[in-house]
Amino acid sequence: MSSMNLLSIKRPAIPLHAEMATMLRQQILSGAFVSGTRLPSINELTEQFGVARMTVKQAMDALVEENLIERYPGRGTFVKQIDLPARQTLHMKAELSQLHAMVEQLEVSVVVGEPNGETRNHNGIDYHSMQRIHSMNGEPFCCVDLLLDCAVYRRAPKRFAEEIVITVLKELDIAIESARQRVTISYADINTARALNVSLNSPVFQIYREFFGVEGALVYSANLTYPGDRLALDIEFAV
Repeated sequence: MSSMNLLSIKRPAIPLHAEMATMLRQQILSGAFVSGTRLPSINELTEQFGVARMTVKQAMDALVEENLIERYPGRGTFVKQIDLPARQTLHMKAELSQLHAMVEQLEVSVVVGEPNGETRNHNGIDYHSMQRIHSMNGEPFCCVDLLLDCAVYRRAPKRFAEEIVITVLKELDIAIESARQRVTISYADINTARALNVSLNSPVFQIYREFFGVEGALVYSANLTYPGDRLALDIEFAV
């Protein structure tokens, strides 16, 4: 297992063990590490992240003190059963045209893509998966992990690999009966920090988006991650 060199993406002035503890804490509190998950050993984490054993031990000690993990001699370290923090949700409605308008005014390009991604089956429909990075002015702007109905993907595979998917869907006149998305605030993990050229554990917007076609069949879904300083929500309330 190759080292990820945690030191190169840590935030300035934040001790390395604190950054590592924060990273693991967020994975636990977000539900990425569910109760009962066995965490890698100190030696494994040392090798994986390119840090000293003492750094890993201090990070793990902090999580033990916070009652998030528990050590079992001879068995390993496991995530404890905890009550995950509840999110309060503000439900809003908007026109899909607003999303198209926002995308159209951005000079965004696909700088990394997986045109030959794997096929996944969901509810009897095959979906083409793609992972890519969008950029603005030569800088990483958004990480995207998406699924697209294979029948739709085959209509313009080159365009879908190189262009913004929702724009191609619109220009191909793909019928979209409904759409929704959820926006949350999280923290950059190692892969996100490296892909977006931001510091580890810096704030990011996470968007989960779904487009549905005829009879409610899923056409497109995407997990999008933006740096915390690259996106804003402007809400006008009717009174």
